[in-house]
Amino acid sequence: MAQRIFILGAGRFGTHLGARLSEFGCDVLLADSNPERIEDLTQEGFHAMQMDTDDEHALREAGVQEADAVVVCIGENMQGSILTTLLLKELKVRKLICRAIDAKHATVLEKLGADLVVLPTRDMAYRLAERLRDNVLSDRQQLCEDYQLGQIQAGPFLHDKSLADAKLRERYRINVVLMTRANSEGNRTPIEPAPDHILQNGDLLFVAGLREHINRFERECGL
Repeated sequence: MAQRIFILGAGRFGTHLGARLSEFGCDVLLADSNPERIEDLTQEGFHAMQMDTDDEHALREAGVQEADAVVVCIGENMQGSILTTLLLKELKVRKLICRAIDAKHATVLEKLGADLVVLPTRDMAYRLAERLRDNVLSDRQQLCEDYQLGQIQAGPFLHDKSLADAKLRERYRINVVLMTRANSEGNRTPIEPAPDHILQNGDLLFVAGLREHINRFERECGL
């Protein structure tokens, strides 16, 4: 059964989130107080409704308590974001995720009990800083201390080699946790790594390890 995700606030962040979740097969409902925005979203094919998110009765009627997750994406109206978060906690929604405007806003949302608080601008800046620091092109996510998860496209050095023959663990002290390969339609198919799997140029390898080890692997084996 598809996850039901309720997104409160249909600005750019909320709309992009809703579109991507819909691609993943989730049942997404967007809510916003702006009627013109709701009309535009409906014409674009979204399931959207006009609602004042700081109205407890409206939240109940909309069914937020039945949703698998509620995401508060209210833009610059910090007071509205805080009040909505407080109401949702009182309604005991299953999972509450909130977008924060700045660090102080994030602190308030965390103290109100949000399960997850995101700062999109800061988080994206941090990820870009990681890439610029090491002069790498691949996307990186920090796992713990200096350990990262990197997405590296396989280059000529790995082409036509099996994972066993490449000996990435021995040579680079990294672990391949997942792979994807583009099909004829341009979509990527996930592949569970196996020792006898033959690598091709352009395969996307999800590798985990120390930052310096992933950097060396990308320099020597990346596309």
